[in-house]
Amino acid sequence: METNKRTGVYKMTVTAQKWGNSIGIRIPYRLADKYGIVKGTELDIRDTKNGIELTPKEKPTLDDLLAQCDGKNPYEEFFSKPLGKEDL
Repeated sequence: METNKRTGVYKMTVTAQKWGNSIGIRIPYRLADKYGIVKGTELDIRDTKNGIELTPKEKPTLDDLLAQCDGKNPYEEFFSKPLGKEDL
């Protein structure tokens, strides 16, 4: 693996391998560690005009999830009389 001293960009060659019905590559440890990629990390893959771009999929924050809510409860409220020895 080479590092361009001016830009700090890693340059390397990897070999694509058959993996089931897909093609896979191995990500060198130095890059996996730099970007927090571990076993099970989901990656977004994009086809760009310059080639394939891989980026770790970001986990949504609570604010992201709440922004998807419209404020309406899709479930009916349910109240009933106690059926047993529940503490109310």
